[in-house]
Amino acid sequence: MGETNSPLPKGLMLNLDFQNITDGLIPSKTLYPLYVPLGKLTTGIVNSRKSLIINKGQGLDIPHSSLLDPDDSTWVVSIQLQAMTDGIILSQGDDQAGYVIYLKDGIVHASILSGPTSVTLREQVGRGFGNTLNKRVTITLKIHKDSASLVINHNRVALVSLQQPLKGRDHWIRLGSQQSLPAAAIKRNPTATGFGFTGHITALKIFRQ
Repeated sequence: MGETNSPLPKGLMLNLDFQNITDGLIPSKTLYPLYVPLGKLTTGIVNSRKSLIINKGQGLDIPHSSLLDPDDSTWVVSIQLQAMTDGIILSQGDDQAGYVIYLKDGIVHASILSGPTSVTLREQVGRGFGNTLNKRVTITLKIHKDSASLVINHNRVALVSLQQPLKGRDHWIRLGSQQSLPAAAIKRNPTATGFGFTGHITALKIFRQ
């Protein structure tokens, strides 16, 4: 969908349907048609559900739509997965702003770059879910105008303030291994790498609220 000056709609913007992949295209179950090329990735049955398999060095680009650009509204990203290794799970952004969700030592982290500053959310040791490797988890990142929260399996494990809301155009989304390092990761950690996690994904949803 092309750029528009009209207010962007609210609700479910992305909902990847791994159960109904046809001709190598993953459909998005929303009011707004979008098809994601599967490329060289494969699927498998995990716990009776078809899941997207992410192997070492693999990633998946989501075709861009203006509907998938964050604005001043609350931006909610929810992903259900089982990770076998550390690494980047998902990123969205451009050279100036964005966010990245990743695993380090099995602990879920989320870094957000909005305006001149970057912040990172992670649960405090002993206060949350702990090491998530080899476990089925649902990770939800909620980005509001002046704050952001990290939720694991419906339990909020971290909350931070934001100096500016996350917004912009051409904020591309990628799962797994990164072709270029997300700006949010570079700002927070100059030694960060773009390697992705390995494991499988059973659901990915993005909401504008």
